[in-house]
Amino acid sequence: MNLVKNVGRTRFYLLLLSLVAMAAVACGGSEAANSPAAPALVAAAGSTMTDPSTGGNGTGPGNGGNGPGTGTCGDGDGTCTDGSGAITDEVLNALNLAIQDEYHAEFVYARVIADFGQVQPFYNIINAEQRHSEAVGRVFTNHDLTVPASEWNLGNVPSFGSLPAACAAAVEAEIANIALYDEFLTLDLPQDARNVFVNIRAASLEKHLPAFEACCLCNQ
Repeated sequence: MNLVKNVGRTRFYLLLLSLVAMAAVACGGSEAANSPAAPALVAAAGSTMTDPSTGGNGTGPGNGGNGPGTGTCGDGDGTCTDGSGAITDEVLNALNLAIQDEYHAEFVYARVIADFGQVQPFYNIINAEQRHSEAVGRVFTNHDLTVPASEWNLGNVPSFGSLPAACAAAVEAEIANIALYDEFLTLDLPQDARNVFVNIRAASLEKHLPAFEACCLCNQ
């Protein structure tokens, strides 16, 4: 499979949020009201959802625990790998798409918080999205590559007319994220990249998607 040829499809995944925002037909419900004011961008949002996507900040122990040091941690058990293994053009393309997808999710969820206050599950999950982009960024660093800046900000991501519409869009985004990593994992990846991709996919499938599906049900 030539990942480069699938960039257009990947960009389509990223635009699903905008399409769902415009349609706003899934998980319809009442407008979110009387929410507390939120900052323009939540850089650190209180308590966080347990997330196996990274081993923290390097050699953290246990299921994604935060620990000292550098490096990219692996399979949720604190296993870390160095930057050995070749970065082909196809792998580099996957890394670029992955980090932009994580940036995109972070700013979309920050937009929801800015509009509706510190609503769940967005308030918890935004921290996981920040850790995801940091984890992919460490793969770039491991291989002496420059970490790309975000193409996204609060001004170029969609906003939503209601909290139910935001939850529905988040469900579609997490499904697209899982499909994206399914595709990436077919490549011949360096071990550090594979570890990060596996763990981000697991977090989306096992943590984030169920949380946003529950958000839809609660706001019907």
